[in-house]
Amino acid sequence: MGRPSRKDKAVVPDYSEGIETKTEDDDLRFNNSLARGLAIIRAFQIDRQLLGNLELAELTGLPKSTISRLTFTLMQLGYLCYREPFGKYELAAGVVGLAYPYLANQPVPPIARPLMAALAKKSGTNVGLGVREGLSVLYLEYAQGVVQAARPQRAGFRIPLVRTATGRACIAAMRADEREKLFERLQPAYGSHWRKLKGQLQDAVAQVDDRGYCIAAGTFSSGTHAVATPFVYGDGRTLLAFNSQGRAQDLSPAAMTRNGKRLVEMAQEVRRLLALSTPTPSLGRQ
Repeated sequence: MGRPSRKDKAVVPDYSEGIETKTEDDDLRFNNSLARGLAIIRAFQIDRQLLGNLELAELTGLPKSTISRLTFTLMQLGYLCYREPFGKYELAAGVVGLAYPYLANQPVPPIARPLMAALAKKSGTNVGLGVREGLSVLYLEYAQGVVQAARPQRAGFRIPLVRTATGRACIAAMRADEREKLFERLQPAYGSHWRKLKGQLQDAVAQVDDRGYCIAAGTFSSGTHAVATPFVYGDGRTLLAFNSQGRAQDLSPAAMTRNGKRLVEMAQEVRRLLALSTPTPSLGRQ
């Protein structure tokens, strides 16, 4: 079930896990300069709001001289802002324009939003909708049923694919051949931890096959239990998942099983409503 043993060490969430930085490729079609600029933008995270050229060089592995040219260019284009008192950069409003066309044209969030809010209130958990992106999952929508002030989990919030219920539900929704390719990609990234993690992922796949949802209790954070169900949309390449998560002390195995069934029912209702709806921008609020 993904439930930790009392003998296990406390698991502290690592939000940098799953973030991939690729700055060059031997393929002649790959533009290294563009990749390096995007790597700088991706280096900024919720815990890394302000970054200087030296820090960016360490995070991306690029020479400081290259970083200096790229940060200057990104600042001129409106994607970075220089904070003089700190001598560092932060993301500027221009990055919102990059994400908005994608977010606004997602058909699932506006339909799922009221159902997610109702389930969050009923279950006393936080209910999210995430999409797989590389080795991470990005939230597209989030409904709070319990306050978790430490991190503002909103659209765009990133969590790792491998250790979370949401990520594991996405993996379970993959075709078997695609999943094996992903496992081959993950093995060197996790080294000695991979054998245990692979067993947990295979167990999550079996849970989804058997019940439609999977449970991950304390696998990303010792204080959090979560359950998730996959939601494959469109051509089958877009892997989404709904999750329900809350404080470990509040969620017994019976409660997680109950919430898993609720998620499956909610996903079925979202799919039914999608079939009846006319696509509209997902960010519009009524």
